[in-house]
Amino acid sequence: MNPEIGVALPVRELSILRPDSAAAPLIKLAQQVEELGYDSVWVGDSFVTRHRLEPLTLLGAISMVTKNVTIGTAALTAVLREPKTLAHAMVTLDQLSGGRLKMGLGMGEPLPVNNESDQVTMSYTERIGRVDEAIAAFKAVWQGRDDDLKGAYYNLSELRLQGPPMTPGGPGIWLASNGKPKAVRRTGTMYDGWMPVHIDAEQYGRSLQGIRQAAEDAGRDPDLIVPSLYVNVNIGADKAAGEAALNEYTTRYYQLPVTTMANYQNYFGGTEKEMIAFLREYIDAGCRHIVLRINTFTDYDRILTTIGENVVPAIHKLEVD
Repeated sequence: MNPEIGVALPVRELSILRPDSAAAPLIKLAQQVEELGYDSVWVGDSFVTRHRLEPLTLLGAISMVTKNVTIGTAALTAVLREPKTLAHAMVTLDQLSGGRLKMGLGMGEPLPVNNESDQVTMSYTERIGRVDEAIAAFKAVWQGRDDDLKGAYYNLSELRLQGPPMTPGGPGIWLASNGKPKAVRRTGTMYDGWMPVHIDAEQYGRSLQGIRQAAEDAGRDPDLIVPSLYVNVNIGADKAAGEAALNEYTTRYYQLPVTTMANYQNYFGGTEKEMIAFLREYIDAGCRHIVLRINTFTDYDRILTTIGENVVPAIHKLEVD
């Protein structure tokens, strides 16, 4: 597939700026993203600490005002949802969107700020097991298999009473993780896509090779696993201006400088030309879908339009194997 590029909407930012009226401008932004030629629209998730609108409800509204863009979560903390309820919502969204839904799922890995991970009493290892068990059950039902749906954590037999998704086999489920060996194996063995949030291009290529090998070992077609990337960005007159704007943003959003946050997430600040070169490194390493989170409270429309007019067409034109 040719490289695609989308936008993670500023759901949290608008909840800060307009706590009682964030929904309407987000809907308009989703339409603008599509009109500018981006390929996808994504929404984030936060259960407690970084409050925002509920992502699945918001995606339902977005699916009604867009026609072609992929819609998805980047990323949903799946372990915080009861599995049968989550599956029901995913089937509904898949039908509402006409099969455009992709679900990026995360484990709620801690950042160096107060976070909802503290609200989840189960161990991190148990979270992984619970999510994988639920996703395996979803796929079994959506693919029409007769697997036993009684697992170590859940009895999901009642999933078979729910209606089917529009997409054959169900909507794509992408694992939001970095390049650690266990996550590489999980992605290759059972997930439909990979969405790292903190990784350099060299490590990206190595991890993607591991994912493809794990897929082959599991009897899966590795080419059906979508390699993506989630990156925080700001466009400035030069690199220094872009990085200064990133620092202003992270200091307000996380109360931490970008130099600290760069240890946990991907960041880019600079010109459009520099952004294309930065993203090209990941595309050369195998990335095929880029999710941009624009880091600004004050200059969103300009940056969204600038990237849409100057970066998106360049990414679309890149030749890939």
